Amino acid sequence: MRIELLGGMGVGKTTLCRVFEEIGYNCIYENLGDNPFLAQMYEDFDGYKFPAQISFMLSKFAEIQMKCLPTEINVLDQATNNYKAYSRMLFKDGSDPAGYEIVCKLFDYIENRFGHPDLLIYLQVSPETQLKRIRSRKRSFENGVDLQYLTNLKNELDQIVEENKEKGVNVVEIDTETIFLPDHHLFAADLAQDIAKRLNFCINPLTQKTG
Repeated sequence: MRIELLGGMGVGKTTLCRVFEEIGYNCIYENLGDNPFLAQMYEDFDGYKFPAQISFMLSKFAEIQMKCLPTEINVLDQATNNYKAYSRMLFKDGSDPAGYEIVCKLFDYIENRFGHPDLLIYLQVSPETQLKRIRSRKRSFENGVDLQYLTNLKNELDQIVEENKEKGVNVVEIDTETIFLPDHHLFAADLAQDIAKRLNFCINPLTQKTG
């Protein structure tokens, strides 16, 4: 069983994944520090978008192949489709068609190799709220992210969700506009429990965080 969390920046994907881990699921986290091109990409999108996306896709392939356990419920805090959305947005200007073709072929290979996720959880927040949250977490490499970037990304994500629905992928959409999950652990815990119950998973009660 593979669950993937889909959404833009600052929507609460990692926080929700951590709560699933408390339930007892096998959670797999993206390490942004593993991508040597990420910081440069936000300074020079045209110069580094191709190696950055290839690096992300190769890391995702390794995550699914090496860390997803066949007997466990696996949760990925970054859906493979997130990279598809970023790639569509970054290459949309048509400046590097050959590079985009390679990225698409790699995505198709991963999808054909591992199949669609059993559940896609789409966390949604308006671009305006995302920008506020991004600024508050003060990651230096995100300084180049602006409202237009986030709006374009959300448009691609919305389209990808519709495409997945048409393919028959099980999608749960969650609005976190008014609830910032990192600041509301109990809400996130209830949310994870509700999702698990809807899927008829056998789960253990969550223990409340202290301290």
